[in-house]
Amino acid sequence: MNKKLFFTLGAAPIVMFAPAVVHGEETHTVAITGEKMVNGTLTATIEKLPAQSVVKGYQWYYAENIAGENSGGATYKPVIGATKSTLKVPVGAAGRSIFVEATTTDGTKYQSESVAINDLQLAITTPKLNDYAVPGEVVKVLGATVTDSAGAKLESGQVTYSYQWFYKVGESFTIIDGATSGTYTIAKDALDKDVKQIIVRVKATVGNAIIESDISNTLTISNESVNSMIDEIKEIFVNDYQYNFTTLASFKAHLTDLNNKYQALSAAAKDSITNYSALKRAMTDVEAIEKLQETVNKSGEIEEKDKAKYLKDIEEAYNKLDLLQRSLDPQEALYTDIRNLLDNRTNEEFKEVRKINEAIQALLIYETSFAKYNAADIVSLQAKVEAIEQDIAALSQDAKAAVHNQSILQEAKQDIKKIQQFIKSFDKLSVADTPNKRVTTAKSIRTAYEKLTYKQSQLVTGEWITRLLQAESAEQQQIERLNGEIAGYVGNLGNRYPMNPSSTSWQSHVNNVNRLVLEYKGLTKNSATQIVGYDKLLTLQKDLKTALKVIQSIDAYQKLSTTNGVASNKLQSTYTSALKAYNKLTSLQQSLVYNVDEFLNNAPATSVDPGKQEPADKAAAEKLIADIEQLTNVKNYTFATFENAVTSASTIYKNLSSSARKYVTNYHILTAASKDLSGVNSFHKKVQAAREEMDVKKQAKKIESVQKAYDKLPANQQYLARQQYQDLLANRLVDNNAPNLVQLNNEIAAILVNDMYVVSIERVNDLSAQFNKLSAADKKAITNGNLLKTAVSDAKKATTFIKQYEKSFATNPSTVIKAFAKLTTKQASLVNPTVRQAIINKEKELQSSDVVLTLIESINGLIVKGEYIANLESKVKDLRAIYDSLSTNDKKAVKNYKKLTDAESDLKKVADVQALYVPADGDDKKRKAWKSAYSKLSKRLEVLYKQMYPSNL
Repeated sequence: MNKKLFFTLGAAPIVMFAPAVVHGEETHTVAITGEKMVNGTLTATIEKLPAQSVVKGYQWYYAENIAGENSGGATYKPVIGATKSTLKVPVGAAGRSIFVEATTTDGTKYQSESVAINDLQLAITTPKLNDYAVPGEVVKVLGATVTDSAGAKLESGQVTYSYQWFYKVGESFTIIDGATSGTYTIAKDALDKDVKQIIVRVKATVGNAIIESDISNTLTISNESVNSMIDEIKEIFVNDYQYNFTTLASFKAHLTDLNNKYQALSAAAKDSITNYSALKRAMTDVEAIEKLQETVNKSGEIEEKDKAKYLKDIEEAYNKLDLLQRSLDPQEALYTDIRNLLDNRTNEEFKEVRKINEAIQALLIYETSFAKYNAADIVSLQAKVEAIEQDIAALSQDAKAAVHNQSILQEAKQDIKKIQQFIKSFDKLSVADTPNKRVTTAKSIRTAYEKLTYKQSQLVTGEWITRLLQAESAEQQQIERLNGEIAGYVGNLGNRYPMNPSSTSWQSHVNNVNRLVLEYKGLTKNSATQIVGYDKLLTLQKDLKTALKVIQSIDAYQKLSTTNGVASNKLQSTYTSALKAYNKLTSLQQSLVYNVDEFLNNAPATSVDPGKQEPADKAAAEKLIADIEQLTNVKNYTFATFENAVTSASTIYKNLSSSARKYVTNYHILTAASKDLSGVNSFHKKVQAAREEMDVKKQAKKIESVQKAYDKLPANQQYLARQQYQDLLANRLVDNNAPNLVQLNNEIAAILVNDMYVVSIERVNDLSAQFNKLSAADKKAITNGNLLKTAVSDAKKATTFIKQYEKSFATNPSTVIKAFAKLTTKQASLVNPTVRQAIINKEKELQSSDVVLTLIESINGLIVKGEYIANLESKVKDLRAIYDSLSTNDKKAVKNYKKLTDAESDLKKVADVQALYVPADGDDKKRKAWKSAYSKLSKRLEVLYKQMYPSNL
């Protein structure tokens, strides 16, 4: 048994191992198997090669000797590119023999037996041409298919065709020079050259085989089909303005047949159909009429709200048809259907429009020269607005355009939204919030409220105003409590605080004062202005700190006085230091030093060294001690007697011997008294400077400085300076022109009542001028300053509006009315009532313009069921005169004005056509021009023309 193993790797030579044959003798030849015909596949088989042979390549050959080669050995022509074990038989091998040669790796060549390839037995079908063609047309050969009756499957690229075209001359055909391709373009002048019939013959070549076809059928060159179609298209018209038909369905079928015939024509024939556009126009017109009829038939399915527009579109579509198109509507059946659909609802609708206009006007009422909504709240107003909008929605587009005062409706919707947003702001208020937060939130709500117009503010019900007022007064209880507590500490102050502290109550007083200060700082700005005595409370807070230091110094001395072994001079200096600190305090501060009485009664004992000799003036020193001791109670003196006493004691002390001075153990009291005397003298100089100032305002400033200086004096100095201080205040210059701050503050408060100003712009400006003249200190005393500031801003906006009113109200009232509507309630209240009433009167006049509505109705009445009314020209002139007499604003309200201008334009179009009119017996050319113009009129204008010029038709 032979076993052979084959390997193929890419394009590498095929290597085959042929083992030895066990049985029998080997033939040592290559065999060929496969289809022995063109395009068949032959395969070289090597089963009979010697064992272990490795084939590295193949070459296929034609078996015939190559002519011209030497006769010394046979040489064969290789099949080009045939170097594989398989071969697709080429066309050139038909009728020839082929063999294959296999070469092994050792160079041995093995040849097969040659095999004969079948010869080609070609057949060709008769070529075919169309029966007819027109001059200029490109004709193409059909058929002429080549096959091999012996079974070879020929490929298109293996067959080469050649052609020859002939034309008929007499009873014979002659070649057409140069006509040798598969197509032939008939000359456009072929008929002129008597070329009326042509044929073609085809020759096919496959390899070395050639076959020639029979002649084709005869093609006739003729314009008959073109001319026939042109005539048929002409026959669809009666004339330029009328189609020739009986029914639309049969006419459409006829047009479809004609178009199918046209589409079957060659491109050249189509180009020769000069009136094909007329056929296309006819098909388009039929489609338009059918579509319009379909739209009319579906009108019953349209919802009522959409019906008006639907019918208007139908009417406009029919009006766009010209006379030729309308000829597809015999007896005007479609036109009649459309007119029947067009109901005459105009008058009824405009009665509804009047009702709607009245309802819109009724949204507003007028009182005290102000306009407001005729509704208790936004809920009832919204219900009225929605009802009106529903009524408007049910109107046709034309009727909707006639609804007057829709700006009132839009403003109402905007105002409803504005108030809804305002009410929404109350969501930020909560009873759980701190009073401060509630007041702060209320302030932002109040700001929003004051920005509302009068109409908007009247929609805010009392419920919301009450909530706002409650929130604004959330700190009131706190204010009253604070004022009570502060008065308990600093109310009706004389020379001392009324609190009478002790060592056990001291810290509670300090804590209370600190708490009151902290609470005050937590108040809103407006609430803080209602707190009385806060400045004095701050002074008390500072005085407590100052007094505490003295209290601690006294306590330190008292502790030291009970301590054994303390040197007398140490004790004396501690006492003296504490006493000096106490004497520096003001009367109010001293009233806080609760341990002073015990301190003063516990002065340290003084002594002189007994070992020393007594001075001769010891007695004088002891008497001086008693005199100095008297100085501790300044209330026993006037300033003059105190000054004499201090001066006398100082002189005596200076005259004592140095040893005697040591006996004056209370000299520190004399030193303190001298300082008090010096301090009061300095204060008296300020008092005298103020007393000598003759300018009222300057004196007031100096007295203010004196007051501050007095408040800072220690208690003893305050007592000694009181007489001249009070005399200065009692005899200060009187400024007869000085502002009455209380009166001014009250007058400012009185300008606003119920969130509306009750004074004029001039009064606001006058109060502002008074306020601006105040000093910085006086301005702080005006608690209604912010109210005045807002009033001044509102007065400026009101003044700006009044200027606009004076300039534009007569010529452009609508703009002024809109500007007035934008003013806030407070701003509008500053406008003179006479001006407000004039604005209201004009607004009412603009809202209730019957002339405008009547004009709108009359314009809509120019067309009834799609046709102009009789005597249109006269009616249009009357309406034009009425429109031209309207004001600019009233003209804007005539939303259907275009209908009037359309009627004027249509009258002109009809007049222009009439200007071309020529009687039937007149000039044909001019008559044709008139007919052409007439045919282009829409149906509406055609009817109008017949109304105006009936004798011409």
